[in-house]
Amino acid sequence: MKTFKYMLLAVAAILTATACSDDDIESVTNPKVQFCVVNDTTSAISQLTFMNWQGFQMVDVQANTNWQLSCNADWITLSNHSGVPMTGKTLHLKVSVAENATGQDRAADIILTGSGLTSKITVVQKAAYIDPSGWISAEDASNAMKIGLNLYNTLDAYGTWFDWTDDPIETFQTCWGNPLVTADWFNAVKANGFNAVRIPVTWFPHMDENNQVSEKWMNRVEEVVKYGLDAGLFVIINVHHDTGGEWLAADLSNIESISKKYVALWTQIATRFEKYGDHLMFESYNEILDENKAWVNAAGDAFIAVNQLAQTFVNTIRGLGGNNKHRNLIVNTYAANGSHDMLDPFVIPTDETPVHLMVEVHNYSPAEFARMTIDLDESNMPVWTEDFQNALAAELDVVIAYANTNHLPVIIGEFAANDKIAEEERAKYAEFMVTYCRQHANISLFYWNEVISRTTFQPTYPLLMNALLKGNDY
Repeated sequence: MKTFKYMLLAVAAILTATACSDDDIESVTNPKVQFCVVNDTTSAISQLTFMNWQGFQMVDVQANTNWQLSCNADWITLSNHSGVPMTGKTLHLKVSVAENATGQDRAADIILTGSGLTSKITVVQKAAYIDPSGWISAEDASNAMKIGLNLYNTLDAYGTWFDWTDDPIETFQTCWGNPLVTADWFNAVKANGFNAVRIPVTWFPHMDENNQVSEKWMNRVEEVVKYGLDAGLFVIINVHHDTGGEWLAADLSNIESISKKYVALWTQIATRFEKYGDHLMFESYNEILDENKAWVNAAGDAFIAVNQLAQTFVNTIRGLGGNNKHRNLIVNTYAANGSHDMLDPFVIPTDETPVHLMVEVHNYSPAEFARMTIDLDESNMPVWTEDFQNALAAELDVVIAYANTNHLPVIIGEFAANDKIAEEERAKYAEFMVTYCRQHANISLFYWNEVISRTTFQPTYPLLMNALLKGNDY
């Protein structure tokens, strides 16, 4: 798979031998209707390809005459079907496809006509891939997970205000205010309709000078993972707060020493968990930052370092063989950011095992609504508005286009609304978030804040929980 290079509204087709140009369509005496791709090279393509999941891609239409669109398949939906001359302008056309449940590849044509001229795009949608190994593909795993929860501030927690001698694993897990997690919580997650749990794990406080993980810590991580697997959930484990300012940084100048420790850590994790089947997935790292801890305006070499570490992660896991040869792996962008600035330079790793790779981003937008906004005015709390919805949709469209054009699933590993906001407003946000993603791409999502109590095992916010579960309908 190649890096995503097109802008969001630029995945398209041109059915002429020359590049699209506004100058070419200025004269009505020289009528022209064409689909255009707008990128650095204005390359010509004649086909849109989709995987079997429902989704959309955007195409640009240019025409200096009245034009019409037609399609010979009911599984394709077009946002526009006709238009007037658009000299010097472009129409962004959304091409949406339904899920392909036929078991076979299928194809159809979109025909653009005007002033006796005709152009055509062929839309191809693949059937679901069946891995001959019998392991569930990344595509099918994402479709099965749909919506999950994070076991947040637990195995990822750490602090400097207590003694780390002898690795006090109970203190680590509870130091950020949560009780020790039990199997009851995972069973409640499954019983309430969720399909997956992401378990963030911070490792460096439990590693010695030789990069060896404490046996006590590894045992506890495995115990918690088994809670999730025994409950029938998909489970993701990762390398969490080792990033964001600790040792695991997108620092090309120190990439050799970082990679050595990174390989040692993942070798231990993957070896320990090799015996578990395809409901367990590995996530490379959390929100990795450069040596300056920059969330934006990262160092120029930071993206090179991220790409190297992502490839190292895949190579390390696959090289261990056994179940790890087919295990679904997840790689994150810089800062787990889903913007063009972070997705465009991200190189999807080469993987010797096809269709077992996903990309992860996080989303805490709009800022006024997300948990990252701490100082809310309780006398004027935010409500979910159309402006918020439109702003979030614009961000999600970038991720949706990335998933569909790169033909791979994407995980939104973290999203949330501030717990101080009224539950009914958070429910509106959550329902929009999960349904918009699930309707338009193979995106699975994991909510960060509390939904099911760690102590009573009952829904803490029933309206919010039911809104999240709307994603299971897609």
